[in-house]
Amino acid sequence: MNDLEIRVRGYRELQRALRRAPRDLRLEVRRALRDVAEPVRLDAEGLARARIRRIGVPWSQMRVGITQKVVYIAPRQRGVKSRTDPRRRRPNLAGLLMGRAMEPAGIRNEMLVRAKLEHALDLVGQEWERP
Repeated sequence: MNDLEIRVRGYRELQRALRRAPRDLRLEVRRALRDVAEPVRLDAEGLARARIRRIGVPWSQMRVGITQKVVYIAPRQRGVKSRTDPRRRRPNLAGLLMGRAMEPAGIRNEMLVRAKLEHALDLVGQEWERP
């Protein structure tokens, strides 16, 4: 397990159960998961601008992604493979972003993320049990 992962026991079962839940509850869970990751995203953006020289705005912006199995933070700008314009290529940026912005942001916000995640899952459980 990676140091930056927060594993949720029963997440697959939760996803399976949500398939039978009303659509608005499924959307609420996605919103809650996005809100949980938001402090890490904001912190990673700030760290990228502060710790990486000449990064520029598009490369420092982050996004939150949610799949069936994981919630993640990634750069909003996607890399470009260009043979004709070397300015568009950023071969060293992935390592810089991970080491100087994304990992430190995850570590700095770990306790907040855990607390927000527990609270969000409690709310989902309460909503699920409501008749």
